[in-house]
Amino acid sequence: MHAFSTIAAELSSLTNNKGYLKMRRYLTLSLLLAAVAFISPPTHSSERDTKTTPKTYQAEQVRADLTQLYENLQQGSYDLFVHTSQAEYEQAYQTLMQQIQGPMTQLEAHKLFMQFAALAKIAHTRIDFPVDAYRAFMQGNGKTLPMDFSVTPSRITISNYYDSDSKSPIKVGDEVIAVDGQPVQDWLAAIQTYIAADNTEIMASLTEGQLVPLLWLHEGERDSYQLRLRSATTGEVYEYTQATLAQDQQVAALDGATATSPSEEKIRDFAIMRGSIGYLKPGPFYNVYATSHAEIWDTEEFHAFIDDAFATFVAHNVKQILIDVRNNPGGSNSFSDHMLAWFADRPFKFAADFRIKASELSRASNQRRLTGDDSNNETSRQLAELFAAHEQGDIVSFPVEESVPHGADKSVGDTPVYVLIDRYSYSNAVSVAAITQDYGFATVIGEKTADLATTYAAMESFTLDHTGVEVGYPKAHIIRPNGDLKADGVTPDVSLDFMAATELSSQAKLERVLDYLQQE
Repeated sequence: MHAFSTIAAELSSLTNNKGYLKMRRYLTLSLLLAAVAFISPPTHSSERDTKTTPKTYQAEQVRADLTQLYENLQQGSYDLFVHTSQAEYEQAYQTLMQQIQGPMTQLEAHKLFMQFAALAKIAHTRIDFPVDAYRAFMQGNGKTLPMDFSVTPSRITISNYYDSDSKSPIKVGDEVIAVDGQPVQDWLAAIQTYIAADNTEIMASLTEGQLVPLLWLHEGERDSYQLRLRSATTGEVYEYTQATLAQDQQVAALDGATATSPSEEKIRDFAIMRGSIGYLKPGPFYNVYATSHAEIWDTEEFHAFIDDAFATFVAHNVKQILIDVRNNPGGSNSFSDHMLAWFADRPFKFAADFRIKASELSRASNQRRLTGDDSNNETSRQLAELFAAHEQGDIVSFPVEESVPHGADKSVGDTPVYVLIDRYSYSNAVSVAAITQDYGFATVIGEKTADLATTYAAMESFTLDHTGVEVGYPKAHIIRPNGDLKADGVTPDVSLDFMAATELSSQAKLERVLDYLQQE
């Protein structure tokens, strides 16, 4: 596991309405990146800063880093070629080596390496988006498209709009048909080459949160985009030249925009709703208030919050409990198991098998944790023993310990529990849904997850020698509790069609879920 302490610090800005949009773009991006891994992006200056000359690397340095990237991914990854054949990867490697003919800037090299890692089509085989460079770009009055998008494998629509120009015909819900004369799917395909994703559903959900930043990464700052759209209200097709705007201009339009209200974005929350439904939004399964690397995995705050929530539900004798893990980036089961133990009726494991590939890369990555702020991490100590006892390339089942129910004094008893998921439930949030479904602890409702219950995960990292780019890879194959080897998301026990409706806000969907529960 890796820290992302900057995210925790930035989350507090969501309580500031005027700062909300300004932070929204890279907050959303950071959370989506964290959804599949905890790996902090390297810090580099923005190439937009005209006061400094962007750092450059000679062609031989970039080639050396590309070679290191390819060799290390093969050595450390559980199975680099599970989705992309070795022949395909080798061809891409040789092609890129021939293309590197002159000096490249830090950002140019970062982009190239992002695309090469993404060829694996494994969400955890990846190089993070250069968040710091994008933040610097925005803070320097960089202009971006003033909108957010809803992206599915088949269509893209406008989900939020931040342009106060009264002449603009664009409305939330309008479908994007073409951009700059290209069919939207063709246009999107070029942008998605930077994203590591196992399937089209994960690709769509990750694209949604990163689309505007990825546009900047792919082609830099632009003055405008030519859009062809279909009206959500009339069905008519129209074209509009959308100017890009600086963040301050978009913030100024926020009051009149249909953006999601910051009040809907509480990190953690619980309440008694409709008089008899205990509602719990646990938030990310890590310490969102951490100010240092060491505090990221401190469970004290989360455990106290969970205990307070369930004790309140018991005291009010609620008839049903709804646990909302929509739009949840995940985290660690050291957090979520404590929540599950309130309503589990027998011991449980987060995985049927946790198969790890031993490698010197993973040993070294784990050792850095042991010598750093995570020196008290019991899992890291167990991993160190595993790596010491096995040879390079060995596949070993890591012991998955059972978690047990808290006991009668910390239990909701027979109160029915429902876990609400959607396609934005990631990582450990998917694991929570899989555990409750596979053990029968709760009824899973909502929308199928894009992220996978059986997945290649347990990320480690290494750093490229010359450019300093950090690379993440999955050392393990984690099998969901019921033993299903198929790479698939969690399909809810009860599918709620309205969860996919882009025109409904998060709160509106919650109200409909509560309506459903009251009919049960």
